[in-house]
Amino acid sequence: MSTWDGLEHLHMDCLFLAPGQRGLGLGALLMDAVSAEARALGLTEIQWQTPTWNEGAILFHDRLGARAQEKTRFTLTVER
Repeated sequence: MSTWDGLEHLHMDCLFLAPGQRGLGLGALLMDAVSAEARALGLTEIQWQTPTWNEGAILFHDRLGARAQEKTRFTLTVER
């Protein structure tokens, strides 16, 4: 459930292709498969993230028609 929109969505942690596999259309095929799974589950949105420095991924996601949302990610180290 997205706390931003109050909607259920399919969460994809990230999409990663090894450098030698990029530019072959595999990313688009994978996103088509993820979209098909979201549809099968009755969901209308997929959410994922990528680092702001990953310009290639951002351009790929833009070409898909995805829209970026601002978000600050926090991590907290828990001492043992």
